[in-house]
Amino acid sequence: MTVAQYILKRSKRARYMRLAVQAGGVVVLTVPHYIDVETIEKFLAKHTEWISKASEKMRHFKSLPVSGRRDYLKHKESAREFILERVAYWNRLYHFQHGRITIKNTKGLWGSCSHKGNLNFSYALLFLPRELADYVIVHELCHLKEHNHLHAFWTLVARALPNYRELRRELRRYIPTR
Repeated sequence: MTVAQYILKRSKRARYMRLAVQAGGVVVLTVPHYIDVETIEKFLAKHTEWISKASEKMRHFKSLPVSGRRDYLKHKESAREFILERVAYWNRLYHFQHGRITIKNTKGLWGSCSHKGNLNFSYALLFLPRELADYVIVHELCHLKEHNHLHAFWTLVARALPNYRELRRELRRYIPTR
């Protein structure tokens, strides 16, 4: 593995070396600021196989053009408007009662539905292709009636989105904000 194949981040707060592979297969190595180049090269050589496998796996994923708190604060209200409009649009089909709708800066979820009927969505839905954002919204709306992923739940989803399987597969290629 050559130096040109990874991003090196030196950090005064890092206590140990950390490897991460981002969407698209980009390798990021974060190291404490005092670590020398020789130690870095040995570390990379020791983890070459893991880096190769992880890079290949992540190469198929897509990242969104936003991440972190700053982007969340910048886009939260636009995301709220978009999501409220899409929830209202899709709920014309279902007529489900829901509680609060909250826009969050989630790290692993596109959306969720509480047992109280509150809907939570990642602000990053704003940056997905429209049909994928709609899939997430319909998915969470259907959880208002079916709090599981059994056949009845998927039948509800299919009422609005007969191609939900394709959409679900495509959504898995995107990574929520970090």
